Amino acid sequence: MLDKDNPEHGPRELTQNPLHKIWMPRCTNGLIHRPITQRRVCMTNCPTLIVTVGLPARGKTYISKKLTRYLNWIGVPTKVFNVGQYRRECLKIYKSFEFFRPDNEEGLKIRRQCATTALNDVRQYLCVEGGQVAVFDATNTTRERRATIIKFAEQNGFKVFFVESVCEDPDVIAENIVQVKLDSPDYVHTNSEEAIEIS
Repeated sequence: MLDKDNPEHGPRELTQNPLHKIWMPRCTNGLIHRPITQRRVCMTNCPTLIVTVGLPARGKTYISKKLTRYLNWIGVPTKVFNVGQYRRECLKIYKSFEFFRPDNEEGLKIRRQCATTALNDVRQYLCVEGGQVAVFDATNTTRERRATIIKFAEQNGFKVFFVESVCEDPDVIAENIVQVKLDSPDYVHTNSEEAIEIS
């Protein structure tokens, strides 16, 4: 690839490290620009907030982890914010699905607080810590929650888009429950049969 600004210098040189691959033109004095590790490069239309949407056992966390791993691999600083982890820190022992019932006012209040805390950490990561992409991993199935997230993104100047994970195959869902949910800290004090029943 020729350097159009300085054709006498010949083709550009490709400088890379394990995380970045970009074309680096020579300076006018014939020297290469300082290494990419010493400069801040934004590879996305950042800051970006990716929000998962979907019912439990539909693969949201799996997608979030894979996406985060890939983006970090190509050099885009990305971090997952799993609201379930915030809830587990707030509630040390998971009791039953009753906590998630829409008419459970106490549970609803706690879930909102956990989501707010997670969003505050998203702001810290994208605005202060130099992150470029944050993945907000939760069900986010209500219009109220999605509206809250959109408002949060607009207030902070984040680009936001939603990724919905849909699975209607009962066999796949059942397998997800067995393979994923039984290893969850939520069921550490519950035997396998009870965990499957209350899931």
